[in-house]
Parts: sequence; C-alpha cells; structure tokens
Amino acid sequence: MIARVAATALAVALLASACGADEASDPPPLVTSPPSVGDDATGADASGGTTTGSTSSTAPLPAVSIAQIDCPDDLLRPDGLALACGLVTVPIDRADGADGSTRITVATLAGYDTGFETPLAVLQGGPGGASSDFGAWFPQQPFTQVFIDQRGVGFAGPDFDCPEIIDAMPRILASSYADAAILSDEAYDDCARRLDQDLVLQHTESETHAGDVADTMAALGYDRWVVYGVSYGSTIGLELLRDEPDGVAGVILDGVYPPQLDTDAALVASASRALDVLDEACGAEAVCRQYLADGSVRTTLERVMAELDERPMSVLLGGNRVGLAQDVELLLDGRRAAELIFPLMYQEAWLRYIPAIVGGLDDRDESSARWLAETGVRVLLSSSSANDEGTYFAVQCHDRLPFTDGPGDVDDPFAAAVAAAPLAKLCGEWERDAAPPLANEPVTSDIATLLLSGTFDPITPPSHAASTAETLTNATVVVQDGRGHGIWVGDSCIAQIVQQFVADPARTLDTSCADSGVDVEWARP
Repeated sequence: MIARVAATALAVALLASACGADEASDPPPLVTSPPSVGDDATGADASGGTTTGSTSSTAPLPAVSIAQIDCPDDLLRPDGLALACGLVTVPIDRADGADGSTRITVATLAGYDTGFETPLAVLQGGPGGASSDFGAWFPQQPFTQVFIDQRGVGFAGPDFDCPEIIDAMPRILASSYADAAILSDEAYDDCARRLDQDLVLQHTESETHAGDVADTMAALGYDRWVVYGVSYGSTIGLELLRDEPDGVAGVILDGVYPPQLDTDAALVASASRALDVLDEACGAEAVCRQYLADGSVRTTLERVMAELDERPMSVLLGGNRVGLAQDVELLLDGRRAAELIFPLMYQEAWLRYIPAIVGGLDDRDESSARWLAETGVRVLLSSSSANDEGTYFAVQCHDRLPFTDGPGDVDDPFAAAVAAAPLAKLCGEWERDAAPPLANEPVTSDIATLLLSGTFDPITPPSHAASTAETLTNATVVVQDGRGHGIWVGDSCIAQIVQQFVADPARTLDTSCADSGVDVEWARP
C-alpha cells in the first residue's frame, strides 16, 4: 500500500478544511480577466486553447465550453469567502474528435487586489488529487486562483475513485505487511476491472491534463496566466512548458516531479535520502539526540524494524479516531512501521515527532506505538480519500511504467519497505498503451519558471528541481531548509516570493528570505 501512497506525492493539507460556515450567499460569477479579454463574466461557451482544432484530427474536435454550477457544500470556506464553480467540457482525445467530450471541474477564488490581473492556475498532485479541494482552505491571494481538477476527480463528471480499497482497509491494517499487500492488490484489481472500459480513463495522462488546463484558462477568458503545480501538479506544469500554449507567462513548480525520472529507482533514492537528512538534522540538536539511545534516527529505526518483524506489536485503533467504520487491531511489524513513518516525513509539523517516536518504539513503548498507528493511519486514509486511484494508475501506467526498470537490489531496509511494490506489479490490471519516448525527456523552455523545494521532502527532493532547472533557461531555484513537501502555503517568505513571481515572472526575484530556513521544533507528541 505504501508504494501507491508514496508515489502519489500528495501535499497533505494540515490546515483545517471548511466547517461551520455561515449560510452561503449567492455564488459569485466564475472569475475572468477584464471584459476586454474575456467574453463575459460567466465564462460562457468559448473555444479552447491552442490544443483545440488540431489539423491531425481524423474528426473535428468538439468545442470547449464552460458553465457555472453551484459549488458543493464541502467547498464552503470557514472564512466566509465564496468560491465559484464550473463544469468545463473538453475533448476526450485531442488527436481525434470522434471520441466526443468529457467534463472536468474548476473552482475559482477571486483575489483581494482588483488591480492584479494575472491569475494563477492551481494544480494539485497525485496523480488523482482534486485541485478544487484546495479551494476550500487555500489562503486568499491578491491574484485570482483557478483550481483546475484532473480527469476523473473533483465534484462532477467521471469518477475514478476506488472505494474498494477503503472497504478492504480494516482487513489490510489487521494483517501482516505481506498479507496486507495481497489484500491491497486484490482491492485495486477489482477497481481496475470495474473501470476497464471507461473511454475517458484511457485518455487520462499528463499530456491531456495539460491540454485541459490550457482549454480551461482560455474558456475563462484569460490571455495571460501563471501556473502553480505542486508534486504531480508540477509534472502537468512541465507539460505546459513543453507545449507552450497561448497565455502561459510563467510556471511555479513546488516539489518537482519531472518526467524523466525512473519512478521506482527515484522512490528508493528519495526515501533513503530523506532518512539520512532527518538523521543528520536530529544529530545536530541535543534535544533531538536525547530521544534515541545512540543518537541516530537511522540506526535506531533499522533496529526497531528488525525487532518488530521478529515480535510485532498490536495496537487497537478506535474506528472513530482514525476514520474507519469499525475498530481495528493493527499489526505493527517493521515494514508497517516504515509505511506509517514515511508519509509523516512530508510535513515538518509531523516530522518533528519522528525521532521521539522511533526512540519510544526502541523501548517498545505502547504509547509511542499507539501514536504512530493512529496518526499514520489517519494520514494514509486521508491521502487515499483525497486521491482518485483510477486517475493515479491511468497516468502512472501510461506515463511512467515504460521508463522504469524496477527498484533493483535495495540494501536500505527503510527504503526497501517504502518501495516494496514496483510499478510494473502495481500496473498489472491497469493495462495502458505506453507513452511515446518524448514523455520521458527533460523539458526545455525559456518561459520563466520558479522551482521550490524543502530539504526534508521525502518524495521530490531538491535534486529533482536542480536537474529540471538545467534545461530551463529562465529558472529560479529556491530550497528552504527545515521544510517538507509543498512549501508555498503556510510560509510568509515563500508566499512573498510567489507573489513577486505572479506579478511579473520576468523580474529578478528577491529570494533572500528563504536563506535562513525554518527551525524544527523537535518534540514528543
């Protein structure tokens, strides 16, 4: 199960989502650029971007259109600001209009500065994450934010969720790591067979996601816009750099997931590196070293994993505490411990507790085991609920599988547990045509690009940004010490840098505030 959760690279939202909002007023219109640019305030039927009307089509492409609908209740914001929501009709296959149209969803949040004309297209990770979910809690910005959903996710249109995995979760958690992998495979295989004949799923990949983004921004009436992509959203951003549709003035890549990666090998390397970085940071602080008998997170965790494989611990999880419909007796063996620890490395708010928890497990402390089980399972379930797995498999098994040779021999026990299931095994029932070789090539572009990374990021480390920037002639790379995966939201320094960039992507950015980094407040939970 961890390989899927890890590879989705979801930027887990630690801020509370909308709740207890006042009675909603009439929704605002879908936000567009000034009337001289857009057709009207509702973003009514409009032709798509440069991807529509391709001369290579064997049948004319259907027109792109957009219609406003009521936002679902779960997108009500606690601050009282109202989103506008819409359905965008796009071609299923931009190479052949004979396949007709499908729909994706979009939500917009107006900026507080009416003079700030350039909007930001916000792209969630996954694959399979809903950008519109961000609309419920992302802070308002001076510029308009346009949250564009991937195919098969969001609040309307095709649904590529796999409820089979949630149904199987109690049995998965109560089983040994090896048996849990079998149960997980069976659940995903059942989902694959259910979605097997879906035509939209067969045309769900990074290239089509990029085309959907360009068509949506054109339909909304924007002739100049900036892209923000986090995690897998950065892959879509890179596809937009490759395609260069009309209107793209700049691209922000936060937690860079470039197309040229060997996905299996990269997961092994990034997991091992993340543990080393955590070990080094903890070793440099006396308050952190005291949690560990030998002062080392790595050696203690490896010992803990071996001991738990020999003598697993059992933790009773209350269903209401972790988000399950029933109580579960979780079996905590060594590989399961790694599975639960790895997602906690994504966010510094959780990461700061890991050394103390590892030290507690070294003493077989039941409260440490309970905290890891409850917190880790909540994060895993949240990640699963926030991602539509069909979209994940459609993209990974088309875009990434042809270009990976598997993880190979892995000496690092932690990395081996994180990357236990190679992509070829995961894609068994999700058969897709292979992406063309171009999909695996580095992106070259002279469009202004801002690349953001956190030093602790366990899935998209700073080295991904560095290698990506080598073929981008107008790139600015920012690495912030002490941060995890997805560093824009929640940090005033990075927010200032992003605002500078959106205002004028061509300017020389002042990134000096990121040089000092963020201190980690090591603690026991």
